[in-house]
Amino acid sequence: MGRAINGLNMKVVTPVLPITFRFLPRRLRRKLIALLATLQVHRQIVEDLKEPLVLWSYLNELTIALRRRLKPALLCYHCLDDFAVLLPKERYLEKMIENLADLLFVVSPTLQQRYAIQGRQAFLLPNGVDVDHFAQALSPDTCVPEDMANLSSPRIGFVGTVDPAWVDTEILLQIAQARPDWSVIIIGPLVNWYQPKKLPPNCFFLGARPYQTIPAYLKGLDVCLIPFKDNAITRSASPLKLYEYLAAGRAVVTSPVPDQLNFSPVTWLAQTTEEFLRAIEEALKVANDYREQQRRLSIVSQHSWQQRAKTALSHVQHALASLLLNR
Repeated sequence: MGRAINGLNMKVVTPVLPITFRFLPRRLRRKLIALLATLQVHRQIVEDLKEPLVLWSYLNELTIALRRRLKPALLCYHCLDDFAVLLPKERYLEKMIENLADLLFVVSPTLQQRYAIQGRQAFLLPNGVDVDHFAQALSPDTCVPEDMANLSSPRIGFVGTVDPAWVDTEILLQIAQARPDWSVIIIGPLVNWYQPKKLPPNCFFLGARPYQTIPAYLKGLDVCLIPFKDNAITRSASPLKLYEYLAAGRAVVTSPVPDQLNFSPVTWLAQTTEEFLRAIEEALKVANDYREQQRRLSIVSQHSWQQRAKTALSHVQHALASLLLNR
């Protein structure tokens, strides 16, 4: 088995599923992929299993088939967003998984409250961050990529998917218009939105960049933004970018999101364009202060993926112990 974590000897198996079979009818394709996933798990762990099997699931149709075939001791469902709003067509599937789940985990207090209203206990497990990866932005050995280094400072940036269901794109454009002496840089794919034909000359769309290069791009930014809209989707969200920005030592100006409460000493809060402008000006005063950068990194280090895993495993361990007592 794998190494011990929180007293548990565990091995994590993640099936690698094929992306082919597109020529098959969807229902048959589902069954075939579920069968292949089950065979992979059996081959890697179940055949020699001496410890309880835990199935950790997100919103995925394979969950039902894997639970039926593998018969795990526990099924854990990790709810990553308010899918009732975000993906209403998948609500029936989510309801099935919720009803089968032994443990529920959620990324935000809003989702936790939703389950509480239904009489279900859900454990809070927000997103986290690969601290070592993003802290490369603070290393003198990390070079800012040329396509950013050539842009004038100060550089104000947004890194992530630009989807108008989440992101207030108008605020980004208005910031650029209001402060022509700033470079406003947007890194990430565009979803359900196209950049305007007439952009402010100081607004730059760099497009998507590989994950391994993001720390270098973050190093080139003075202030990072999270201009989320205020809606049901964002009120249930746990934005990865907040953790990643801070792990890179960046100054962050964000609209209200649940996770921001954990980082209020090192972030600035804003909602309107005017508030964003004022907050960015304040953030710029200490954006590149070494002590402040280290302070941001120190605070967010408490929210690493390793810490999230320990939290999840403690709940799993308690549930498994209860199962043994009730046998």
